[in-house]
Amino acid sequence: MPNLRQPSLPPGRGQKTYNRKLLTTYYRSKNPTAPSSPFNKKTPKVRSRKILFGAADIIIVILLLAGLIYSLLLKPQPKLVLSDTAYHSASAYSDQISPLFNGFKNRNKISFDENSVVAAIQKKFPEVQSARVELPFFSEQPTVWLNISKPAFKLVSNGTFIIDSQGLAVAQASTIPKLSNLVTLSDQSGFRAGVGQQILSSQAVGFINTVIAQCRQAKVSIASFSLPPLAQELDMRTNDAPYFVKFYLGGDALDQTGQFLAARQKFSKAQDTPNQYLDVRVSGKIFYK
Repeated sequence: MPNLRQPSLPPGRGQKTYNRKLLTTYYRSKNPTAPSSPFNKKTPKVRSRKILFGAADIIIVILLLAGLIYSLLLKPQPKLVLSDTAYHSASAYSDQISPLFNGFKNRNKISFDENSVVAAIQKKFPEVQSARVELPFFSEQPTVWLNISKPAFKLVSNGTFIIDSQGLAVAQASTIPKLSNLVTLSDQSGFRAGVGQQILSSQAVGFINTVIAQCRQAKVSIASFSLPPLAQELDMRTNDAPYFVKFYLGGDALDQTGQFLAARQKFSKAQDTPNQYLDVRVSGKIFYK
């Protein structure tokens, strides 16, 4: 039987074969200036501008902190604003007030105790009617405002004291010689006065000051005032009359002084004056002896 072989068919689709050679070499560029691959990892560059801004921020913060600390500190030499210097000079007040700002508590605005400072000022200077401390927002120098009551007269009791417009004994008269020309008020009640004590009410002082002002306007020279043991009585002597005048401190000063001046003028015209006293304590009536 004849050997029959199936004729070979050309490779069909998907059956085609290729002869490939294995690649055993690769190509490397020898050009050093060739651009690098965008996928290669690059070393980040130091941004000097960013560092510069960071240092500037630190400096600004330091300056702000320094300014804040500076604004919180207080100088121990406050500025004084006085309403009156009849008792002491501005330097005398400053010498006593400045040490109050030396302590740590009062050297900064956070722990500053205004109440204790004001109390200490009024203890050293009883004539200070009120005081306040103004702390500046930016600067270090505080301002101390002192409202000082005016001197009214001298009180002679167990000593000689300066009485201010509030009726307070603010100092020994010997310590303030420049106030020696004040009108003298003699206390005959036996009360023992002392510096810092309330001697009279402010209304009583106002009464006496009104009598003084009216007499000066009428050109009547006052020799002295006295406080007798009888409550609310004020006696006044003039330099040109043998009698003294009785006033009532609880009444109207203008009314009683007007009665005194009218009676004085009447007696001077009649050339007949009281030998002992002239009493104007009752409104509309005058008694004399």
